[in-house]
Amino acid sequence: LSERPPINTKADVWKYNLMRPAKELMILNRNKLFRLLSALAFFSGCIGSADHTLFLYYVEEHFGFNDSDIARLFLIIGVMGIFVQTVILKPFNSLVGERRVVIVSFLVGSLCNYLYGVAETKRTIFVSATLASLTGMSFPTISAIKSNNVDEMEQGRIQGALYSLQSLASALGPLLLRYVYNETKDGGGFGRGTMFIFGAGLYLVATLFAWALPEEEANSNYKKYHAKKRSSIEPRSERQDGLNYGSTQDA
Repeated sequence: LSERPPINTKADVWKYNLMRPAKELMILNRNKLFRLLSALAFFSGCIGSADHTLFLYYVEEHFGFNDSDIARLFLIIGVMGIFVQTVILKPFNSLVGERRVVIVSFLVGSLCNYLYGVAETKRTIFVSATLASLTGMSFPTISAIKSNNVDEMEQGRIQGALYSLQSLASALGPLLLRYVYNETKDGGGFGRGTMFIFGAGLYLVATLFAWALPEEEANSNYKKYHAKKRSSIEPRSERQDGLNYGSTQDA
């Protein structure tokens, strides 16, 4: 636990209260793993928030979505979100490990944003929104990786710092994509959907960060898997010798 500095005056109280948030966030700079995870959390919050905030305005303005279309879209997003979190995430994580879950989530996010950007029909929007539910696996997995790499006494601190960073990213994301949209809506870049293609590019950058995660620290089942693998390829004679040795010592 971090030591609290001595507080003797009102100035010390103000200084402590002002500096405490920045000091708590410094846990995100502890090592390479935490820095990579912080970057992933930032990208996840930045692009995810921008998609949620600007997406409805975009489809209403350019695809003529009415109340029925929006209700159907929310139903698809809600049902798929529940399905992904309760049915897909845990077995998929056990199969491929946390690192690959994050990579797949960001790749799907990149594909969906690209489809938003080049879409010409409502059907493409509905299909993309359905697939986009898989991106919801990223942030819980990032949180789990960080939790697995800190002490019990630091669980609250790391989760608070992570959510603070995501909140900051959630505020910056819509501003960034809105700026791109205003600069390209009249034909610049790739046209009206350039902001989503830009978001797809950010997801690809995030995928590179996810690829750089050290597997032995990111995957919770890494040590168990390799211990089991080593025991399975150990020569049977050595195991037998070990058993005999142990029995002799017992005798």
